[in-house]
This record gives sequence, C-alpha cells and structure tokens, in this order.
Amino acid sequence: MSESTQTADTISVKNLWFSYEVAENISSTAKTIRTTDGGLSVDNFRAQYHGGQKAGYRLQLKDVSMALPAGARCALLGANGAGKTTLMSCIGGRHLVDEDAVRVLGQPAFHDTTLATRVALLTGNWSQTVAFVGHNVPYAALEVKSLIASSSVGVDPARVARLVSLLEVDERWNLTTVSDGQRRRVQILCKLLRPNDVLLLDEITTDLDLLARQDLLHFLREESEQRGVCTIYCTHIFDGLDGWPTHVACVHEGQLMFCQPIEQATSFLSVDAAGRERGWGALFCAVQRLQLEQMPRFHQLLAASAAAGPRVDATGPAIAVRDLTWSYKPGGAPTLRNLSFELQHGVRCLLVGANGAGKTTLLRLLGGKHMVPYGSCEVLGLQAFHDTQLNTMLALLSGDWTRQVACVGNGVPFQADFSVEYMANSFCEMLVANGVPKAVVEARLARLTSLLELDMQWRLHKVSDGQRRRAQLLLKLLRPSQLLLLDEVTTDLDVLSRQALLQFLREESEQRGVTVVYSTHIFDGLDDWPTHCLHLKDGALVYVGEMNVAPRVPSCSGGSGSLYTTVRSWLDEERQARRAAPVAACPTTAEVLSQPAPQPPKPTPPPSFGSKFDRFGGAARQSMYAR
Repeated sequence: MSESTQTADTISVKNLWFSYEVAENISSTAKTIRTTDGGLSVDNFRAQYHGGQKAGYRLQLKDVSMALPAGARCALLGANGAGKTTLMSCIGGRHLVDEDAVRVLGQPAFHDTTLATRVALLTGNWSQTVAFVGHNVPYAALEVKSLIASSSVGVDPARVARLVSLLEVDERWNLTTVSDGQRRRVQILCKLLRPNDVLLLDEITTDLDLLARQDLLHFLREESEQRGVCTIYCTHIFDGLDGWPTHVACVHEGQLMFCQPIEQATSFLSVDAAGRERGWGALFCAVQRLQLEQMPRFHQLLAASAAAGPRVDATGPAIAVRDLTWSYKPGGAPTLRNLSFELQHGVRCLLVGANGAGKTTLLRLLGGKHMVPYGSCEVLGLQAFHDTQLNTMLALLSGDWTRQVACVGNGVPFQADFSVEYMANSFCEMLVANGVPKAVVEARLARLTSLLELDMQWRLHKVSDGQRRRAQLLLKLLRPSQLLLLDEVTTDLDVLSRQALLQFLREESEQRGVTVVYSTHIFDGLDDWPTHCLHLKDGALVYVGEMNVAPRVPSCSGGSGSLYTTVRSWLDEERQARRAAPVAACPTTAEVLSQPAPQPPKPTPPPSFGSKFDRFGGAARQSMYAR
C-alpha cells in the first residue's frame, strides 16, 4: 500500500482565502472603472499593466476548510462560477498559496514540486490544445500509439492494456482527425497510465458516452478501494453517479457550504415523490433543490414563457435525408452509411449514439458545413450546403465556435479584446437591419441573458470555456431560427442553467414550430423533453421515430430515469455485439476452389466526401496532415 493510504488527511485545506490578481483602471479621466484579469498564476506568472492602472484583487475563495482521507471519492458540487475549478487548481498546486493553507499528502501543494509525480489534475484544456492551435489549424500530427508509448515508460504493461481496453482507445487514431470525445479518452488514458495517489478531475467526462463514463467511474472506485487513491470529481453530470462518492462537498459563491461523508448527508440526498416517480437520481434531485434555494430566480426561468419570434409556417418535412453515404476523404471508411429519414417541423429530436457513431458529422452536414450530393440532404425545403440562404434560417451550435472565436489555442489570442456586450449589440443591430423586429430581438436578448447568467462585460479572450459557451448560446439563439442543431452544447452548464436552456428550446418548438435536433450524452432530467429520437450506430441508422414508441427500458433503483437506462441498454448491446463478433479466418485453398466464381459487382455510386470546398475548413482540411 502506498504512503498516501497511511496519511490521516490526504488533502487538507485550512482557512483558504484566494484572489486572482487583476488590473484596475485608476485614471481620473476614465468614464468607467474597468477591471481586467491580470492573469497571475503558474501558467502566466507575469502581470503587466498599462499606464493608469494598478494591481487589484478579485476574491474567489472565502475561508475554505476541508479534509479528505486516503481512498475518499468526493463529488464536488456547485453552480457555474461557484469557485470549484479555482479550488481544484489550488489543491493541484497551480496557484501560489500559503504552505499551511493547502497540503496534499502532508506536503504544501504549491511549494513541493515532487507532488507532480503523485498528483494528477485533469481539466478540459488538454483536449483543446494538444492537437491544434485553433481555427481548425493542426498543431501536431500526433499518433496515439506514439503518445501512449511516451507516457507509459516504466508502467506495468498490464495496466496500460487494461486502460486502453477500458477506454476503447484505438492506437491507430491520429489526434488531428478524431472527435472531441475520442481525444478526451486519450487524455484520460495518458493521465491515468502512471499510478497516482491523488486525482483531481474537473469536468473531464463531458465528452464521454454513457458506457465510457461508467467504466471510468468503476476504475476510479477500484483505484480508491485497492490503492487508497483520493479522488475529487467536479461535475455537472449525475447520470448513474448515485452510490459512487464516499464524500460530498458543495461550493457556493466561493464558500464551502459543507464537506462530509455520504452517510452523513442523508437529508441532503432525500428525493421527493415527484423525483421518485420519474426515476431521477438522488444526487441530481439534491443538487437541483440546493441550487434552487441558492438561486430562487430560476423558479421563474424554469416556468413556461412566451417565445419571441414569428411562427414557422412551412409544409413538408423540416429535414429529409435520402440514401446518404459520406466519408471524410476519398477511399476512407464511410462515416455515415445509407442514411434515410425525415423529421417534421416542430419536433424535438434527441440524437444518441456512442462516441464515433457519426452524430457530429450528421449535424455538420445538415448545417451545410460539408459538401453533400444534391438531393441527399434537404433542410427546410432547400438543399444543404448548396442553398446558402439556409445560413440565416438555421443555427448550428458545436464545440468549434468556442475554440475559434477568441483564440488559436494554447491561450494565444486570435481576435481583439471583444466583450460579450459588444458582440451581442453588433449582432442585434444586424438582425434589426435585416428585418427582424426590434421588439423580438430585445425580448430574446433579455431572456437569454437572464437564463444564461451572462455578464455582458466578459472579455471573450479571457473567459473560461463555460463562459465562452454561454456567449455562444446567446449569439446563436438571438436570431429566431427555424432549425436548431445542437451538438453537446450543455456540457459546460450547471443543472439549472441546462434545464432553463432546455425549457427555452421547448418553448421554441411548441410555440414557434422550431425543429430542434439535440445531440448529448447527458440525460439528467431529460425524460419528458424529446418528442423524437434518432439513434446512430457506426454511422448507420438504428431507430428514428417518436420517443413514446421507442423501445424503452424501465428505470431501476439507483438509475437516473428511464431515458438514461434505455440509452445505456442500447449502447451496452452494441458493445457486447462488437466484442462478440468473430474475427474472420483466412479460407483454405480448398475452400476457395470449391466456391463458385464470383459475379461482377453491381456499380454503386461512391460515397461523397469532404473537399476543399467545405465551409470553414474542418476535418477534411485536417485529414491532409494525417499519416
């Protein structure tokens, strides 16, 4: 057993006060007092200020005290901006704090550099910086096989093989061409290869499908029970999380509300009758109830409201896909195979499937980001990609926007120092100039700003991923569109913000007839939201139709609703079939000679593929760097 398992408190935080250093405008002629982030941290240790400014401080953590023993699995809860990430960074040694304020394994978290070999901090930045510098420009053509080899020197080969199998990582992947979910799997693999005594996980499972997330949590449980690893898991996703943590902690506005063993939190984890009837998990219900108490204004935001904008008046299907087979490059394996389906106006369609099933590709094709054969993708009665007027009729929300709008990756600014207010006002003026009624634009701006909890003074080149995501949602939803394509856009939102956004989308579909296609791996509280479901498996269509007639599995005790249980059963069946598939054996010479002569195959049109004409570059441009 490692030394950490013999320490009373593996993690000890005592009376921690922490502030970020900022720059304050002190000019007497300034009309407003502007405060900007000075960025004083381990990653950016030099603070430089312009004339007329002085150093100031923005309080983030207020007198935090907590202790976790060896083997603890602590679920760290709190709304966006509560201070969770800052607390994790302090424990992980990223910020300079007093030696006695934060101690890990008995040593000062920041000052003892040997902790770097025993403490692992996993955040969302790695998957966005390791393989490109933003704007779809590849940074390094990294092969996963080489990355694993360099990260596993001296590591037990059995541990490496188990993690590769558990996370279903293909060593032939190239990080410039895989999806966010696959890149996330590689990050987790590389971070877990070397045994650590402390794991700090900050929203690392947002890109993983249900099975990958559950397998990872099972592995972390084994690490804590067998090796005494202390784990802090910060998340807004509570699908299937009941029964996993040994401790629960909650942060609100920089203050630690409580940190206690799970058996002492029985009153906190109680589930009301409505939650039990819907099969919701105890953690999800507890967090929802707690955040409603802390932020009562969400009661109104979660209630039905009038949708601002004209109603969609159209006939025929909103989406019609016919015999679509598509590949990212000539000669490559098709990402989508023989897809044919229709979706009517006003439906809320849940797009589900495992990582790599083709969900993002399908949404990008419907959004006109890649060239498709004429007649294969009809959207709102027009041809996807070919009819450019669709650009003002639909909105595609994906992870690309947040990585492109204000940086080129690795923290290097790409655009000027834009504020959310500047971008929102500029877009509103453009919408009004293009004929959208000003009252409609103002109503949508007010509603979205409130439910997304946006600070209009945020500077997009300095905010976090979650804050940039909120700015994206505001700017993409301001226009009254007829079709919304959403690809994992709620991963950075807390429970109430996610539910408020889903309520907004419900109003759009029910009151305005907007069609919503929503791809997600998060099913907390989602049971009664979708009207339709579209299930992809390895690029092929498994099911499309109304949600109430889809094959469902009743929720079981400890589950998170019948929708979660159903999708998990679908993905589990796919995995079992994939693992049970026999490996084709080479036929003998006698078997070959005994077979009749093969008939010439019927000519079939080759699959369409990404080209240099794809809008905004994309994977087709990245593929030229793949080996």
